[in-house]
Amino acid sequence: MKKRPYYVANTGFFDHKVYICFSEESFQAALKDCKITTKHSALDLGVAESHIINQEGTQNTLLAIVFNIETMSKYDSLEKMGIIVHECVHTVTHVFQHVGEDETKIGDETRAYFTENLFKQVFSAYATEEDKRDNPRKRNRRALDQAGQKVKGALLQMAKHNNGSAGQDSGYEPASPVRGTEDGDRTGF
Repeated sequence: MKKRPYYVANTGFFDHKVYICFSEESFQAALKDCKITTKHSALDLGVAESHIINQEGTQNTLLAIVFNIETMSKYDSLEKMGIIVHECVHTVTHVFQHVGEDETKIGDETRAYFTENLFKQVFSAYATEEDKRDNPRKRNRRALDQAGQKVKGALLQMAKHNNGSAGQDSGYEPASPVRGTEDGDRTGF
């Protein structure tokens, strides 16, 4: 099965999917998979948007949340969570509109649990995507650290054998005599 470029959150008993996208390409793939043929862009303005798109004359609908992960990476963790919650609240409203629920008759507990459930799924997708983004940097950092350790080890080795002079060490003496030459009872072996 081909891996999709987006994530899918479930809506529980409402039985609809919410597509979570982190690029224009993943949003366009979600549109195509939902059989939406009209033109739409992922982000008209801002760092994130919630979409409900109904294909006119069909039953085809896309419920989606799109994030500009590049821009979001500039925010601190609290701001990121705030943006995610904000878009989840909009998406919950879109789901209720899509299934024909009267907003005034939806209880606070239903809305709260639904928003919480959606937030957990969207936050998990965001964290996974952010981790994918950071891993190449971590691998590069790890490789640089390992190379630095090798250089440091070589410098320490050079310092250990240096007698402090600027020239060749002509007065070299081994650290210990060759074993067996002065040890007649062979206990030094």
